[in-house]
Amino acid sequence: MRDLASRLRHIVRQDREAQANAPRELTYVAPDFPSTGGGHAAERVAEALNGSVHAVGDSACAVFEHAWDSTDWHGRRSIGSYAPEADQPIALFDTRVAALPEWARRVVFFDVETTGLSGGAGMLAFLAGCGWFEDGGFRVRQFLLGSASGERALLAGLASIFDEASLVVTFNGRTFDVPLMETRWAFHRTSSPTDDLPHFDMLPPARRLWGRRNDLGSRFVASHSETTPEVVSCSLTSLERSVLGFHRVGDVPGVEIPLRYFQFLRTGDAGLIEDVLEHNRLDLLSTAAVMARALGLAQEGPEACRDEREQLGLGRLYERAGDRDRAVRAYELAARETNDDRQVRRHALARLAAILRQEARFDEAADAWHGVLALAESQAEAGTLERRAVEALAIHHEHRARDLASARRYAQRLRSAATGRARIDADHRLGRIDRKLKKDAGSLF
Repeated sequence: MRDLASRLRHIVRQDREAQANAPRELTYVAPDFPSTGGGHAAERVAEALNGSVHAVGDSACAVFEHAWDSTDWHGRRSIGSYAPEADQPIALFDTRVAALPEWARRVVFFDVETTGLSGGAGMLAFLAGCGWFEDGGFRVRQFLLGSASGERALLAGLASIFDEASLVVTFNGRTFDVPLMETRWAFHRTSSPTDDLPHFDMLPPARRLWGRRNDLGSRFVASHSETTPEVVSCSLTSLERSVLGFHRVGDVPGVEIPLRYFQFLRTGDAGLIEDVLEHNRLDLLSTAAVMARALGLAQEGPEACRDEREQLGLGRLYERAGDRDRAVRAYELAARETNDDRQVRRHALARLAAILRQEARFDEAADAWHGVLALAESQAEAGTLERRAVEALAIHHEHRARDLASARRYAQRLRSAATGRARIDADHRLGRIDRKLKKDAGSLF
């Protein structure tokens, strides 16, 4: 029997022979955009779209600059009004950033477009955009690969921007954009300029403030401890419409972007990339605008909110940060009877009741729980919030108000909807209340 090395050589030889005899795939490479001429490709696309070329050794990519004036509008506000300021309370969203004295010195907004979403070393960020406020306006610089050979130039261009940044801001970049680029820097055996650069991801705060909820208006199926439903969607384009009042016209869908890039590589048609560049620019500007709106709400308080949903989201952020007074104010505004959204009012009252209970304001907490029950469509449709309200009121009337008859009524209601361990606990509660009632009745005679 041959040794292992001989067997492996034989397998490789067979594989090479099979490849040599296999029919060749016919692939068209445009003369102006050859796969081996990265610099030539960058020059062509830069010339076609009024850009320039950035080269590092034999590696070259196309660079595009775009600027909005401070008086230009994006949604309901002028672009100049979106510039971050050092005195804005970013600590409400990220205490790590707030600890940096110069976080607002040069905030760089960052977004990439990639050849796919599967991840791995083979995925490229073929377009990387950076935006920052300058002279009151907003400037964007984008780096585009004419071919994979231009990646080293792209990474060097990004590094020069990040080296001057005091903070990088992304939208879902903590889990995608930044780790991807760090992988590419590692692939080229160069240090990542984002290693020591503070990073603020706007997606988690946006979800807490504006994220759509899957069961507002329907029954709860969440765990017993939850008082707010789960986030379903909070895309940047939906926030543009609902928060900024901005609507894109003729925007290229995100799922179509990788296909356009591959078509561009095959045909050399720079027009396929023009809409992708605009899509990336708007992503950067909208990220800056959404951040400004969030910081503005944190600074001005719940009175500045446009509706009760924003007030509910802002209250959650205040509560998470330990600012109970402002959280109570936000929840009170969201729970007002003049608000049309009954489901938002339910959640606001539930959060308000929990805080009031923690502050030993038991009667006020009971009133809030009564409000939750009053907003239920019917007892049959009661969900997790209503069950929590019933349990809290049973406890309140038994131990605080000393109204055993009311406590028993709520305990019976709790038992009727309970199963498993919860039913055993409800039976125990009812038994204890009945014993107290008998004792009180005996004391009368």
